[in-house]
Amino acid sequence: MRLSPLNIVLACILVWAISEMGEEGKALFSWGWLILLVIVVLVVDILFRLWARDTQKLWWMQIAFIVSTAVCAVLIKIM
Repeated sequence: MRLSPLNIVLACILVWAISEMGEEGKALFSWGWLILLVIVVLVVDILFRLWARDTQKLWWMQIAFIVSTAVCAVLIKIM
């Protein structure tokens, strides 16, 4: 699988979540939610690759998806 923004974000989240699981206290994600997150991000990445054949368009679409998802997550957390 080629490098894409969703793959980079997924790798960062996996490293962060696994490093947090080793410490005492509440973990960032449980193993079940972490596996579900990986599956969802991989499916979304595959759908974006099927929809956008052009690499530059794919990168822009995935970056826009990541930013909009992050903004929604922050808004949900604030409310």
